[in-house]
Amino acid sequence: MSKRRAYAPRVPAEQRRTQVLDAALHLVVTSGHQAVTMEAVAEQAGVTKPVVYGVFASRADLLQALLHREQEQALAQLLAILPARAEEQDPSELAARVLAEFLHAVRQSPDRWHCIVMPMADMPAQFHAARERARAVTLARAEQMAQGLLRAVGAPPELAADIVAHTVVSLFEMAARLVLTDPEHFVPERFVAAIRAAIGLSLRAR
Repeated sequence: MSKRRAYAPRVPAEQRRTQVLDAALHLVVTSGHQAVTMEAVAEQAGVTKPVVYGVFASRADLLQALLHREQEQALAQLLAILPARAEEQDPSELAARVLAEFLHAVRQSPDRWHCIVMPMADMPAQFHAARERARAVTLARAEQMAQGLLRAVGAPPELAADIVAHTVVSLFEMAARLVLTDPEHFVPERFVAAIRAAIGLSLRAR
């Protein structure tokens, strides 16, 4: 006879919802989107399948809620890190501070950022579209920052703000992937030191 799973104690609805979504997110990161079934989520959360169905009506409903939560929280983290105005700030210190705060956010929520920056072969179309929308918002804010900084330092017109924004966002994504895949070696402080050194060399060369 198979061992019966222990009864899941009653908890507040919002707490249960968070528990189920956290379990689904862990499955996405460790096994891919296709692994997220109601039964697998129940197993991961340590509850029965009816408990999961008591929170979400279907697998599609669960995945949609997961997508909404992770996109909303990731964008909130990013927009809190990226200042609206950057003209009066030292470029090297601004870049170092933003990168440090971003990478610390990645380390604090590794599963969330794994879904955002790591290649995932079985990512559903709606997840891919949401990721691209979030990236577009980030690029727009980065370009706005770049325009102010480039004006402040008297950069030549060939140094276009949109190219700078794409370069910086790609750099941040690469740094996040390294922090996620080898956190012991690629600590945020190493990236901060490198970007300060690179900007310092660039400014001295002008």
